[in-house]
Amino acid sequence: MLVYILRRVLLGLSVLLAAIVATFCIFFLGPSDPAGALCGRQCTPDRIVQIEKDLGLNKPKTEQFVTYTKGLVAGNDLGGKKCDAPCLGWSYVQNRPVTDMVKQAFPVTVSIVIGGIVVYSTLGILFGMIAARFRGKPLDRVIVGVSQFVTSIPYFVLAQLFFLYAMVYYGLIPRAKYTSILDNPFTWFTGLLGIWLFYGTVLSANYVRYVRASMIDVQNQDYIRTARSKGLGERKIAISHALRAGIAPFLTLLGLAVAAELGGAIFTERIFGLQGMGNLALTSFDTSDLPVIAGVVVVGAVIIVSLNLLVDLLYGLVDPRVKLS
Repeated sequence: MLVYILRRVLLGLSVLLAAIVATFCIFFLGPSDPAGALCGRQCTPDRIVQIEKDLGLNKPKTEQFVTYTKGLVAGNDLGGKKCDAPCLGWSYVQNRPVTDMVKQAFPVTVSIVIGGIVVYSTLGILFGMIAARFRGKPLDRVIVGVSQFVTSIPYFVLAQLFFLYAMVYYGLIPRAKYTSILDNPFTWFTGLLGIWLFYGTVLSANYVRYVRASMIDVQNQDYIRTARSKGLGERKIAISHALRAGIAPFLTLLGLAVAAELGGAIFTERIFGLQGMGNLALTSFDTSDLPVIAGVVVVGAVIIVSLNLLVDLLYGLVDPRVKLS
């Protein structure tokens, strides 16, 4: 088990290093004018040269890459501007550390995603199990049909309709508002409850059919027939035996989805007006603030690598057929 974990950690670190190299090459080796973006249209050539010197943009690209990677672990001093580790760079447009901007936006995205996970994992597993239990019957057809209908409509269309009619026109649900959970837990909960219910319900449709198919496959296994021959009830078999093995593929999909969402729930944040990672990335694209975009990409890579490792470890705990070695 320990050897497996160490091997996975080393593999994850190599993937992360490759992601950092690729991010630097894409965003910092291409044709761009960071100094001009920071200084503005009326900037003089002498001022641009000074800004490039202060930010180290006049140095060779290899030296810039070493400085960038060093900042991730030890921090940087960019022309007298202190950037504590992990330093993700300096925003050319807002003239502040990218790390501070990410720290401000990340809790918003985490709050959206965590609440959504609770809703869509619960609904996805529940209705997937029900559909598998009543396979081929009217209830199964209704659940599968509704899930197919929901997933056939683009998410941003549903989100826009929900925002306009449920929140703006009729006021059925209060408008989304983020408050730090440390400042006021109740306001944090009520301000995001509407998004959680919508976000979780829509995304659960993506997982119902996966859980259903996995549960149907597991129910045909020999150990399930053995459990039935021992006289165990169908409910106990479904929960204690079939679910543990059938939920493994769901964990893989969930881990990848959560990793992507933590990198920025772009449509949700933009439509509901929340300043999370997705909104930060889109705003940075609009202003060509390359260090911020690169910082969001690096944070997303760290999240994806970490959650992939976590999912691999959970496999051994959830599915008794899997042994990590």
